[in-house]
Amino acid sequence: MPLLLALFLLADVIVLFTLGAKLGLALTLIWIVLSAAFGLHLIRRESLLTLQRARERLALGELPSDELLAGATFVLAGVLLMAPGFLSDLLGLICLLPGSGQLARRWFPRATVGGAGSGGRSQGASHSEWEPAPRAADNASSDHDTSAGRPLEGDFLERDGRDGDSR
Repeated sequence: MPLLLALFLLADVIVLFTLGAKLGLALTLIWIVLSAAFGLHLIRRESLLTLQRARERLALGELPSDELLAGATFVLAGVLLMAPGFLSDLLGLICLLPGSGQLARRWFPRATVGGAGSGGRSQGASHSEWEPAPRAADNASSDHDTSAGRPLEGDFLERDGRDGDSR
């Protein structure tokens, strides 16, 4: 993956200098500044709108995974538009197309409700219901899950790593 990113960045710089030589310095700089400003505006606007839509879905008791994935796609588009280069701008504009959210859902099935490895999410008819993971039987002598050997979130641990409930 880092090699692929490095190759993409190298190709982006080569295309930037090649097209910059043909278009001229002024036009290239104007394109870079305008695309960066548009990317920054997109990140600001979409992050706030995504947060608002996610809060509305949470208030209804639903998982906001579709909203978060769409918001992440727009933020990625904004970051790509802020990067100086014509290939990154092209990829950012592709992320803005209406079908790019469905494409992202296919590529990242874990990020969507009901996808592979969805963890306690329902895969039934309603894609927005949360089914809690089954808990281990509660022990009266212990406040944490001893089957995993780890304390639950919120359990007090002493500095040396032992459980705080040594009685």
